[in-house]
Amino acid sequence: MTPWTLEAALRRAAVRAYGLASEDVPLVWPRNDHAGEGADAASALAPRLVRLVAGRRSRPSAVSGRVVAELARMRDEGLVDYARAGDDARGFVNVAFTDTQHRDLLAAAADGPRLLTGRAWDGRGEWPTTPLHEAGPVAQARRLARADARRRLAVATGESSPPPGPGDAEVSWRDPYLDGGHGESVTPAARLLGTVGEASARIAFCRSIPERPREAETTGLDLPVLPSAEHPGAWVRLTDANPAFRLRYAHAHAVSRVRWTGEGAAEPAPCPRHTARVRGLLFDGTSSVDTAARREEPHILVRYLEALARAYDEWRTCPTADPEGARGAAVDPALPAAVAGVLRTGLFLLGVSAPTRL
Repeated sequence: MTPWTLEAALRRAAVRAYGLASEDVPLVWPRNDHAGEGADAASALAPRLVRLVAGRRSRPSAVSGRVVAELARMRDEGLVDYARAGDDARGFVNVAFTDTQHRDLLAAAADGPRLLTGRAWDGRGEWPTTPLHEAGPVAQARRLARADARRRLAVATGESSPPPGPGDAEVSWRDPYLDGGHGESVTPAARLLGTVGEASARIAFCRSIPERPREAETTGLDLPVLPSAEHPGAWVRLTDANPAFRLRYAHAHAVSRVRWTGEGAAEPAPCPRHTARVRGLLFDGTSSVDTAARREEPHILVRYLEALARAYDEWRTCPTADPEGARGAAVDPALPAAVAGVLRTGLFLLGVSAPTRL
């Protein structure tokens, strides 16, 4: 079950329950982080529909109850499947997936572009990329990086099919600026790029909210919004203190883990709680990309990717994982491939490469 299939099922249930035209039903992405206990996703469609179908004084729960009842009829007709569905006091429709739907979500997430945008990236054109070293002040380089991210998000979610995106080719950790490929670093922006590299610079520039940050503003411990060659903060480090490094390392680890499994390495069985957390974040990727594009706020995508990388780290380092692989829970080798697919696509939308080896 992907966000696309669940949204379509809920839309169809609303159309059937109230005799609406499909285009009259607003787009409301179901999300895992809105779900109640025991559910995999929840939709706030009913509160958005209440004025349209039931009047201003009606409660959203009256609408959600009818949508849930219609979903049940659709399941009886073989039009949709799920483990459980119900509504809550907020009027949200909560849905629990079957084991097969959990596996289907992981398989779908391995194709990051299709999960995040609902289609293949096989159109024509070029992805916007501005050489950041051409900027003078660091603030100008920041504006260019943020504009690139906004344009790339717009291309990915626009009406036309996006051009081909990140493929499965091997990508190294080499950086064009750290490797000295742009000549003498004269401007403050060029000196910064020569100090922290392009990946760290683009993530640093897209991670914060305000368009005109204060000089000493930070987005976390030792993470300046406007780093400089003289004061780069944690953006220069190759440790978890640097969000850019952590994101790229998580992708490299996930790809490597898929490769190790294919080569016959023993796979521990992680605990169900950490598996569910990663799976839920994968499900929320679609709405995160859509929101970042609509609001033109790339920090939404950065923070989403950070949450996914953090959940993946907790999954792979879980102390309760079964080292024998098969004693406790079923091993799911599809999860690293799913995480890699979404991280690779998200980083690409920010103009950042995703290394494939540790």
